[in-house]
Amino acid sequence: MLVERSDGTRLICHPRGKKSQAVVGDRIRWLPTEDEGTIEKIEERSNLFYRQDEMRSKSFAANLDQVLILIAAEPEFSESQLTRALIAAEAARITPIIALNKSDLAEPFGRAWTKLAPYRAMGYRMLALAIKPKPTSSTAPTVDDVQSAELINLLQGKKTLVLGPSGAGKSSLTNLLVPQARVLTAEISQALNSGKHTTTSTTLYWVDESRQTALIDSPGFQEFGLHHIEPMQLACLMPDFKAHAQNCKFYNCTHLHEPGCGVISEVNSGATASSISASRYRLYSDLFAELSQTRY
Repeated sequence: MLVERSDGTRLICHPRGKKSQAVVGDRIRWLPTEDEGTIEKIEERSNLFYRQDEMRSKSFAANLDQVLILIAAEPEFSESQLTRALIAAEAARITPIIALNKSDLAEPFGRAWTKLAPYRAMGYRMLALAIKPKPTSSTAPTVDDVQSAELINLLQGKKTLVLGPSGAGKSSLTNLLVPQARVLTAEISQALNSGKHTTTSTTLYWVDESRQTALIDSPGFQEFGLHHIEPMQLACLMPDFKAHAQNCKFYNCTHLHEPGCGVISEVNSGATASSISASRYRLYSDLFAELSQTRY
């Protein structure tokens, strides 16, 4: 693992045991050993963003200010993946931002933006982006000035994990904000003798020279397990459900079949833009069943 010192230089550090518990974004105490180092202690974290399936956990990063969930208008994004990432962020008490890429594709973007209406109603911050290569021999990506200003303003002074499925544009976004990212990645891979690319490893880049704004590029994912979440926790981690769960007759309501359930009543009414959509209720029901099975 590469550790960054206070002067900005990085060196390889090894854990005391066989397996490192440190993740990107951790603050550690270390001791020098010749030209490398040994990790002695991981300082207490303010948060840890991770996913967990039946077999193992995958930690993305620690001590984050926010998670930028990058999805694309085409191919059509998975609402299930988006919901799972949002729930994981809520559970870790990390602010999520949803960015929809490919706003230059009018028709698919319009469909995707409409599909995201329930998430705007829940109060999630949302960005429209069109990250694309320059129409020249250069392969450096671009984004229009208005989008770029809004994005940079949201990232300023924060540590942001960029999360999303493969093909959404995470690497292009990183190369846009950190032009030297490819060079840095090559240097890191050489130092670790890993041959890895940003799509298979999580890497922190400083966006500014003062090292106040950090962008953390993460591997794409096709599955996002939430086995670290208790099924009865789900409703309070989904803002549209949480708003109506307080109206339930029973304190231990599962929101699946109980009489006097405020959630079911709201789903059936569908009266306002802030109502729980049928698709969101199906996602909740499927997740509740999935997480219940893993505990019995």
